[in-house]
Amino acid sequence: MADRLAGKVAIVTGSTSGIGAEIARVFAAEGAKVVVTGRRQDRGDDLVAEVEAVGGDASFCRAE
Repeated sequence: MADRLAGKVAIVTGSTSGIGAEIARVFAAEGAKVVVTGRRQDRGDDLVAEVEAVGGDASFCRAE
């Protein structure tokens, strides 16, 4: 994990799939704490688990 975004918080809207999910993964890999948002609770929870499994820090906020 790199540290270019260490100490930063990234809120990535629409990040439960597609390019938003990939952005969330990259930001987390660069050291940011990531807030994942989207409509699908299951996808948000899956992405948070994926980020945390590789040592990242993420949380999910459901948005409609």
